Amino acid sequence: MARCAVETCGRWCPDLLVNRGIGARVDDEWFCSRACIERMARERLAGTPRGAAGLPAVPHVRLGALLTAQGSCDAATLAEALVAQRQSHRRLGEQLLAMGAADAGTVLRALATQFNARCLPTFDATAVRQAPGGLSPDAVRALGLAPISDPVEGRVRVACPAPVPRRALGAFRQLTGWTPEVYLVSDEDWAAILSNYGADTGDTTPAPQSEFVCTTSLTDAAARIAAAAARGRRTTVTEARWDDYAWVRVQGPGLVEDVCLALADARTTTEEAPWPAATTSR
Repeated sequence: MARCAVETCGRWCPDLLVNRGIGARVDDEWFCSRACIERMARERLAGTPRGAAGLPAVPHVRLGALLTAQGSCDAATLAEALVAQRQSHRRLGEQLLAMGAADAGTVLRALATQFNARCLPTFDATAVRQAPGGLSPDAVRALGLAPISDPVEGRVRVACPAPVPRRALGAFRQLTGWTPEVYLVSDEDWAAILSNYGADTGDTTPAPQSEFVCTTSLTDAAARIAAAAARGRRTTVTEARWDDYAWVRVQGPGLVEDVCLALADARTTTEEAPWPAATTSR
């Protein structure tokens, strides 16, 4: 006999019926109904610990100091850029580029040094049209990073603009199990990556269906998790958190569904409209 994992439910079911598809198993525990899975999901989301393990922090070195130390910018030009920055409200690298005081490759390499990352001075964004790494375009936008290669021996190359989103990288590593190798790209190349990521996948890729949903509603997030788990019948549910977001991944045979909950908004809003869902084949 199987007993529902929700203590306040306690419903029992013969193993014969469980084996025939009654209820669903989540993380090797049996739940009698979608409502009980949803109750479990709400409790787990509400109790998600603050801050998924991020990548190790690096000492903060100012970009201007790096550029002057590398001989890419003299002190007088840097001082001029800092004064102009107060009016333009640009980032320092953008301000130097606007003044013609540095080239894009030099600024990008200095930013990579600042954030202890590698850089790609140029990147052909069409390389991500098949969605390497299998994320949805909405997942890429929410995380602020994009896989640019398929995983090899547990490692995957990811691109992002500065600054490096370390907590999002920690959540990515925790949810996928892959170690990200970070490459900084220019803002222009990042915009091109966002436009191209997953553009050629359509509905023809013979892989599990992947859905990524962003929502500000705890109720909506729990309901979507429960629906995916019930649909998969035998799934695992893993969660991670960065800043004020919780990312939950539901995985099962032929199923990968990601739900992103904006925790800050969930604490202050009662009835929220969920963000549009994006479903693609992965």
